[in-house]
Amino acid sequence: MKSQGGTESGVEFRDGGISRRHDDDWHSIREWGPQLIACRLCRNVTMAAFVAILVIESVILIPSYRNYEENLLRQHATLASQALTTFLATKPGPVTTDSLNRLLESSRITGIELMVGERWLTAGEPVVDPGDAAGRLRDMTRTESNRLDLAWGSGQWLGDYPVRARVDVTGVSEELTSFVLRILGLSLLIAVFVTVVTMAVVDRMMLSPLLRLRSRIVRAGADAEHPLMYVRKPERCDEFGEVEATFNRMLKQNASYLNRLKALNQRLDQLLAERTRSLRRTEQELHIRSLYDQLTGLANRSLFEECLTRYLAARNDADNVRSALIVLGLDDFQALNGLAGHETGDRVLQEIARRLSRFNREPGHVARLGGDVFGLLLTPEQDPEYDQMEAEIAAVIRSCMAPVCVAGVNYECDVSAGVAVTPVDGEDAGTLLGHAEIAMHRAKKSTDLKIQFFASDLGEQIQHRQDMLKDLRGAQERNQLALHYQPQFDRAGHCVGYEALLRWYHPFRGIVSPDEFVPLAEEIGLIIPVGRWVIEQAIVTMKRWVDDGFQGRMAVNVSARQLTDRSLVEHIASVLEFHNLVPDYLELEITETALMKDVSLALEILEGFRSLGIQLAVDDFGTGYSSLAYLKALPVKRIKIDRAFVTGLPDNEQDEVLCRTMISMAHSLGCRVIAEGVETQAQADWLIASGCDELQGFLLGKPEPEFYWSSQSMVL
Repeated sequence: MKSQGGTESGVEFRDGGISRRHDDDWHSIREWGPQLIACRLCRNVTMAAFVAILVIESVILIPSYRNYEENLLRQHATLASQALTTFLATKPGPVTTDSLNRLLESSRITGIELMVGERWLTAGEPVVDPGDAAGRLRDMTRTESNRLDLAWGSGQWLGDYPVRARVDVTGVSEELTSFVLRILGLSLLIAVFVTVVTMAVVDRMMLSPLLRLRSRIVRAGADAEHPLMYVRKPERCDEFGEVEATFNRMLKQNASYLNRLKALNQRLDQLLAERTRSLRRTEQELHIRSLYDQLTGLANRSLFEECLTRYLAARNDADNVRSALIVLGLDDFQALNGLAGHETGDRVLQEIARRLSRFNREPGHVARLGGDVFGLLLTPEQDPEYDQMEAEIAAVIRSCMAPVCVAGVNYECDVSAGVAVTPVDGEDAGTLLGHAEIAMHRAKKSTDLKIQFFASDLGEQIQHRQDMLKDLRGAQERNQLALHYQPQFDRAGHCVGYEALLRWYHPFRGIVSPDEFVPLAEEIGLIIPVGRWVIEQAIVTMKRWVDDGFQGRMAVNVSARQLTDRSLVEHIASVLEFHNLVPDYLELEITETALMKDVSLALEILEGFRSLGIQLAVDDFGTGYSSLAYLKALPVKRIKIDRAFVTGLPDNEQDEVLCRTMISMAHSLGCRVIAEGVETQAQADWLIASGCDELQGFLLGKPEPEFYWSSQSMVL
């Protein structure tokens, strides 16, 4: 687009407008005929004018036709009357039939009836009385042979002779047809002339301005980026001029909008670029978060399995190179995390991760699998002997078990490791990892072997587990479950309560340890009905003892799955009411781990227990996830120190510090303390001296089946 005075594309710009029309507009004006025909508006206007003229001419033609017809008939009637008048005036004698016949021969009359005296004389064709001949002749009936019957009465032009005559009107129809054709031709000529004039006026006043405006609109629409190129000064001062002025204002407004849109687009492009960069950074961060552990920087389980899969796929089977997959877990890490704090626990995990990273430089071959569990893939360059591999694994364990110094304090880390070897223990990532984890759990349960290789007894273990699940489902119906009761004593040696412990009497395996079948019951959901049965049996036993004079309590363990049962509070309340037992005689022991499954729901249920008057205790204190954080929120009266902290007393200084700290902390919160797992007199003496309120363990009494309680029960 050029400035004022410039031209572009055959258009001259002056003072912001266009002074010369576009070449296409002039071409359209020169060829207005085809354009008029092609224009729907023009066709409609001209057709309306043409039809209107024809309608008007038709309206005029109908009375003209009828008047002309009557005039023609009247002329024939006049000629007939003149002929009769002349005949009667010049007759030589009386009127006879012969004289009437002569009259018929010399005129257009074809039939006549004339009354002479009292008698009608008839000549020619018969005549029908037409009535008054002075009426409208065009309304009178004509015969099929173009004959018109007329009648004149006496006293009219013919004197005293009434006359009826039939006149030949042949030729009237032809004259009428000629008249109609003349009128139609004239009407058509007028209509064509008026239509042509109308078309010329429409073209001048409407079509040409409309086509020029349409051309500008089309070009402006196709070239939306340069709206000012199509601004033109209005040529007329009528409505079309107003439309053009409005269109010009719209173009100028669009130009201003276009400038604003360009600025906004530039701003949006900048924002989009910034947003894109931000999204890419976020995507990269999310990708890293999805593949790497945020605390240690190691690969997570997903990336570890992916890298392990790639390694196994690229490994050359012909070389028969054995690789070791180690799954390593920290023992009693939760206790350390709870007592020393999460920050210290995180520092320990970061140090363990750093130490493991030294044994494999391949990315993704060292991972934090979750919590305090790590994975490590050892890939030797050549096939080592098993003793060499075990030595290398032992080096990994020694490195991880070295004390970790945090803020000047050394923390001991016991480690248990499970090892799966390729291709012996599996050839895919999922199998190897699962086998290594199984071996790690076996190592955690072992008291002397902290490194366990996955052995070929996996199938036997799986089958054993399936058999246990099958037998456990029907154990309650077959009356294989029973309760044993272990006494609890206060510092003075008096029995203050019993803990109800579940036992399974298997018909072939004998007594099955709760550590083996309770997790299975938890897994399949059987722990909820079994747990209710345990509570009911404990209440029944306690009611019998209370009736015999016992004033202690009955402690029953509640599992994590039971703390998700909202109806448990109502069920226990109904059992207590049915057996008429005061709720204060019942104590429920809850582990901290059970609370962490659903903290809000567990606290709600515990509050329901407290409102009933049931005593609450925290079991295995110090081994859960959040001992300090949730202790103050729990409505508990008693804290039970786990046997893991009692075993080392009184020789282990760390166990002494931990037990003394827990006792002091519980007392400061208004809770009594009971220690379980007391097996030696030295342990009992140390706990009593340290302020422990109650004791429980094999030293004081083993779990036994139900017995008849009496006031002569054992005293420490």
